[in-house]
Amino acid sequence: MVYVTRHPWFLPLLMMAPAVLLIAVVFGQPLAMILRMSLNEWQPPKFYVDGATLDHYRRILSDSVVHQALRNSLVLAGLAAVISVLLGYGLAFVVWARTGRWRVVMIGLMLCPLLISEISVIFGWWMFLPRNGMLSWALTGVGLIDAPISLLYHPATALLALVYIILPFSFFILLASFQRLDRQHLEASADLGAPAFATFREVLLPQTWKGVVLALSQGFIWGVGTYASPSALGPDTLWTMGGLVEEQMIGRANWPMASALATVMVIMIAFALTLAQMMDQEG
Repeated sequence: MVYVTRHPWFLPLLMMAPAVLLIAVVFGQPLAMILRMSLNEWQPPKFYVDGATLDHYRRILSDSVVHQALRNSLVLAGLAAVISVLLGYGLAFVVWARTGRWRVVMIGLMLCPLLISEISVIFGWWMFLPRNGMLSWALTGVGLIDAPISLLYHPATALLALVYIILPFSFFILLASFQRLDRQHLEASADLGAPAFATFREVLLPQTWKGVVLALSQGFIWGVGTYASPSALGPDTLWTMGGLVEEQMIGRANWPMASALATVMVIMIAFALTLAQMMDQEG
């Protein structure tokens, strides 16, 4: 106690120690194992051979397939995050502005996608989007199209699947931001005659900016890490980083290369979180 009294900075560190230790064990150890695996050599048919080489990272820097997968992952994750935030922002505002049973119903509807596994969602899209699926049947029935069409295996379908996965998370993050908003500020802006866009720019957005940044960063992380939906619903040529990891890990049994790709993904996520922190501070 005397030491703590003389060194007040020690008590916060002591209280944080259990959480830091848990994070180090649960997250730090697997990351260290992945990094170590990425430095091993690969000699088929073995999964890996103990060693210390940077050949897998050199291949990542020079392989055009990896570069294309990196671009696809960044574009898909970025677009899905932005679209999810735009849709989630509007939905969160509507839910925040409403009261009573409609608010509960809308929150319940946004919870539904979180209760369904990704595999079940993929099967649902397979039933909804093919040439003989429900969407094609409905569009043909109302006369919007003359012949059945298939919307499967397009890049836009992969983007749609990612938005479906990310949207509930963005919605609840933004709704939490709206919950901290003072309604009287909006009423004061309206009383002073400010137009709707000015109220959004000067009142609404500044007070929910942190939620927007958090939703963007989390949506990007989900988009980069999700590989099953883009692989199952997008075209065969739409390689993503997650798909490459799966192909190297299971298809080729090249564990070091899969670990190197996973390390690059971790660096991408860390960069996204750092950028989000900078945007949060500027906002």
